[in-house]
Amino acid sequence: MSCEKTSAPGFATANGAPGGVAAKARVKRLDPLVRYMIFHWVLGALGGALATTALLIFDPFGFWPLIHDSGLGVPAIFLLYVGFMTSCGGLVCAAAVMFPPNDNDPPRGGLRGNALAPHLALARVAVRRA
Repeated sequence: MSCEKTSAPGFATANGAPGGVAAKARVKRLDPLVRYMIFHWVLGALGGALATTALLIFDPFGFWPLIHDSGLGVPAIFLLYVGFMTSCGGLVCAAAVMFPPNDNDPPRGGLRGNALAPHLALARVAVRRA
């Protein structure tokens, strides 16, 4: 069994890297696509909260008297906010994934080798007749 912890910085760990470097190397950032999706989901949720607030303030459909007169005003408002935030967040996130920004940069990583076009090849297949 190897032990990765060290008591003092500068001592090598089991994998040969100094203790501070190994700890920093383990910290990973989120994938850019995941960050893109989370950002747009939060953006849509904020839009849903804004839409709910506008719906409750301007009251175009008469929701406020119904919520006020019922005995469950706070849960009704909570569910209205959660529903709008979830729906708008998912809608904006889905639209952001379906219509990504133009990225004309060459692909990152890899060996950048020349890829050949695929060629069809014949394969021998054993045929059993019944």
